[in-house]
Amino acid sequence: MKKVVKLWLLVGMIGLAAIFVLLALGYSSREVEKMDHLIISALTAYQPGELTRLFIWITNSAAKTNEWLSLLAFSVLFIIWRRQWLEPVVLTICLFTTRHGNFFLKDVYERERPSFHQLVEIGGYSFPSGHAMISAGFFGLLFYFLAINVKRTWARRLIAALGSLYILLVGLSRIYLGVHYPSDVVAGFLAGGSLLLLFIVLYQLAVFILWHERKN
Repeated sequence: MKKVVKLWLLVGMIGLAAIFVLLALGYSSREVEKMDHLIISALTAYQPGELTRLFIWITNSAAKTNEWLSLLAFSVLFIIWRRQWLEPVVLTICLFTTRHGNFFLKDVYERERPSFHQLVEIGGYSFPSGHAMISAGFFGLLFYFLAINVKRTWARRLIAALGSLYILLVGLSRIYLGVHYPSDVVAGFLAGGSLLLLFIVLYQLAVFILWHERKN
């Protein structure tokens, strides 16, 4: 059964990476640009102050400083609560890989950010969205570790639902605030999602290796 699960994780990882490549090759096409502007128009048609403040808070929750604070809190929790070190180590490597991977991809594609309707000031390139990539990769793995370490099924489902909602809202916040095109966010989710599946596979392999060594 474990082999089947790992196979599907690998297939999913490769599939997400392949779709990312396709989007990266075509994000400047007329069809994608038209879709980008339609979605932006729909999300920014109504922007009351309360909603804007909420989306600013959501987008800031996935900023660099809060990533490290989340990693620190998670690590302390797992070392004290579970007496486990593997999850914090894997999560730390995931954060480094995802963040620097995003820097690399942005330097490769050098897409300029939207030049209209920005509600917050930000520099750098646009494709893929760093917030979307970090939320899907790093925070996705964090929620995964929390979910698999609770016993009750309803609690696992709740963590999965809240985690998915959070990741989605982070992506939406980047479009709403005018700092990313929707295709940037989708690309970030695809790249981050492929890294999420990769690190889940690596984690499961590490668990198996450690279990095998202890058994012998």
